[in-house]
Amino acid sequence: MIDNSQFRTSSKIRLLGNAVAKLKNKRTQFMNLTSTQSEAIRYILKNHNDCEITAADIMENLRLSQSTVAGIIKRLEGKDLITRRVMDNDNRKSVILPTEKGLRLDEKLRQTAAGVEEQLVSGMSSSEIETFNILLQKALDNITKEN
Repeated sequence: MIDNSQFRTSSKIRLLGNAVAKLKNKRTQFMNLTSTQSEAIRYILKNHNDCEITAADIMENLRLSQSTVAGIIKRLEGKDLITRRVMDNDNRKSVILPTEKGLRLDEKLRQTAAGVEEQLVSGMSSSEIETFNILLQKALDNITKEN
């Protein structure tokens, strides 16, 4: 017989993920962005000076499906936060770049992310935060490693 306590960890992680997404949605609403859209534009803003960003990069780094990323890109483009241009060496791929409007969101997005992080780890000591992050990374690695 399976003991229900065996499901406690994954259930708490699911609830935590949902709570974080809800909080981020609330805090990014004034920018007319969803939590996932804000993560995508933050990734683009953080990396656009260092490399050419493609939809595949967003998929890999945010661990999202192709259809989800396609929808995010379409919505961010519709909000005039990003633009696409064909890659110089491959006409089948597009490079994703922030627009001036997108660039102006950078500081607001950073502040919002910092506020969510602050609330998430509120009441934890710096060593508890470090341990929490190590354990979260181990759990993520366990789930995402190839079998």
